Amino acid sequence: MAGTVTLTHYTLGNIRRVKFEITADAANGTVPDTALPTFQGRLLGLHTNPGATAPTNLYDITLVDGDGLDRLQGVGLNRATATSEQVPVVYSGTSVNPPVSMDETLTLTFANNSVNGALIVGNLYYQLG
Repeated sequence: MAGTVTLTHYTLGNIRRVKFEITADAANGTVPDTALPTFQGRLLGLHTNPGATAPTNLYDITLVDGDGLDRLQGVGLNRATATSEQVPVVYSGTSVNPPVSMDETLTLTFANNSVNGALIVGNLYYQLG
């Protein structure tokens, strides 16, 4: 079975949540890169929760823009497989959340996993504006 990513959007007032459910490929542990629907606002936080079949420890999640930059500012790197983790998305050394424009395409990527059929549920939070 090929790896899959399912996206679901939720509205929480002017806060939005994109839930992603990742299932790694059953034969080689890969996951396809997945473009998010466009939105405008500021990235707020990332939450990840490994599933019953946990991925490789220190797996990576990035949100790559058209210039190849990780808009999560590195907070999705080296995720733990034993516990849920939640982190704010801010520019390093500041409390400023990165902006996202409607004309940007952001692609969710998953790397450094070698566990076939690994499961991860995550949430990306952003604020409109």
